[in-house]
Amino acid sequence: MFITHEMIYAFMKGEGRLLAIPSGVDDFREIREGGYYFVDKSELVSDIVNDKSKVFLFTRPRRFGKSLNLSMIDAFFNLEYKGNKWFDGLKVNSHPEVEKHRNAYPVIILNMKDLFVSRRDMFLPMFKGMLSRTFRPFEYLKTSDKVSESLRDLYLGKDPVYFEDARALDSIPALCQMLEQHHGVKPIVLIDEYDNPINNAFNKDTYDYVVGFIREFYSLVLKSNPHMSFAVVTGVMQIAKESIFSGLNNLRVDNVFSKKFDERYGFTEPEVKDLCSYYGHPEKFEEAKEWYNGYRFGNADIYNPWSLLTYIYNDFEPGTYWADTSGNDILDVLLENADKDTNSVLVALGNGQAVVKGINPTVAMEDVGKKPTATYSIMAVAGYLNAVPKGDNDYRLSIPNREMYKVFYDKVIDSVWRFDKDLFKPLFDSMENADVPKMEESLFMLFSKNFPDILLKDEADYRLVLATIALGRGGRYDVGIEREAGNGRADIIMRRNDPRYPNIVVELKKSRSKTDIFNTMEKEARKALTQIKTKEYYLGMKGKTYLYGVCFQNKKAKVLFEEMDL
Repeated sequence: MFITHEMIYAFMKGEGRLLAIPSGVDDFREIREGGYYFVDKSELVSDIVNDKSKVFLFTRPRRFGKSLNLSMIDAFFNLEYKGNKWFDGLKVNSHPEVEKHRNAYPVIILNMKDLFVSRRDMFLPMFKGMLSRTFRPFEYLKTSDKVSESLRDLYLGKDPVYFEDARALDSIPALCQMLEQHHGVKPIVLIDEYDNPINNAFNKDTYDYVVGFIREFYSLVLKSNPHMSFAVVTGVMQIAKESIFSGLNNLRVDNVFSKKFDERYGFTEPEVKDLCSYYGHPEKFEEAKEWYNGYRFGNADIYNPWSLLTYIYNDFEPGTYWADTSGNDILDVLLENADKDTNSVLVALGNGQAVVKGINPTVAMEDVGKKPTATYSIMAVAGYLNAVPKGDNDYRLSIPNREMYKVFYDKVIDSVWRFDKDLFKPLFDSMENADVPKMEESLFMLFSKNFPDILLKDEADYRLVLATIALGRGGRYDVGIEREAGNGRADIIMRRNDPRYPNIVVELKKSRSKTDIFNTMEKEARKALTQIKTKEYYLGMKGKTYLYGVCFQNKKAKVLFEEMDL
């Protein structure tokens, strides 16, 4: 069964059964043969043909359609599929200049996504296993009288899992040469998740070895290979040429800031409206927009396709579907080692603020862990942040949507703080219920279980911790840290989004007294509570509002409370 736009619109009018939702399906042929809804990105093919670059590098966050588009490119160009009808009714057919390229090339596919590297002695066996799977479709070359005997003996005489290391490195250029000899046309090379081995090896003993090996491998395949028509490479990060693509000049890079291919990955607003209408719920569009929109790629506003399709598949039930289906080891390491300034920026972002920072879409591996911009850069290209150019390499950073607020919170909590999350609920339940003894107990438990005294030097340290945890109440509250309020800046403000809950204002103090500790703490807590009222931090709030003056002495807390009805 081959799906055309005419069939889709017929189904939208009630003239047939609904197409299946391709949630989790990233194979173009399966979608086109299996009766799935297909969001037409086929003009990517004509874009590639007309661009005429030798090597294309497309970087997007994970689950944004990279593998699906790569399988579509394979389906269009691969001579193995000559005569297929998968592209019937698709937009690429309005570009007659591509017809001579349809199913006209042998295609080599290198899938790097399964190269998980924890030990050096595991890397080469896994890499050679990947080569074995890559060579398998070309067994017919063994009996080809057009392929030179020396190449057959060297590269087809045994399974690639038994290749010497040097033979493994130059095996793909050799395969390209053999395919050119047999078919009379240079093959196309497709590489999926090219950066995965580097990401997985980061901060491990294998890193330098893996980067060196992969750099040489990609150089032989993409730079020093006269037997290749062109290559399409996908990944999450645009790793600097000096790190991985040294000397590769004819490289067309398309990242989240590029304009030419900006609508080819992810869903546009019209595409999302069509999906909601087709599956019977046009009224759900605004909810879908709130949860899954917010990315700006080039000039296009883009929705997360993985989450959007899963949302529809689950009867339009919103949730955090994109959340760690896979990780980013480099980002995890950066967050674990973030300094206090970076942590403060992350909390500000999590509290709904936009932050202007200098970032670089190209990741220089030697800068990772040394320059603060690397953290924000990787978070932007990996999809945790939306980044809008402001000029001079400055970008306006923000969390893109409601789903990502929840994902961001978990990422910050898990990677930056590594809190015992079981302590969060009792703390905020006590704050919402004005249970002062329970709040004091919960604060003591939180800090005693998670922090040595040396990390709690001043009020800012306590404020950062509590504001980070407060991100978890983001659905109930608009959380602000050191936000302008009334006649000053309040430490923590939680404006309710739901009338069932109170507004909450918290002002913090730290006592360093070594004598009469109890009375000193109570005096400082009273001073904090008075400051809230004197500076009117609650201005603009409506309804029940709880004011908390809190004083810390190391891990102990004294809390004073007052309720207002505004």
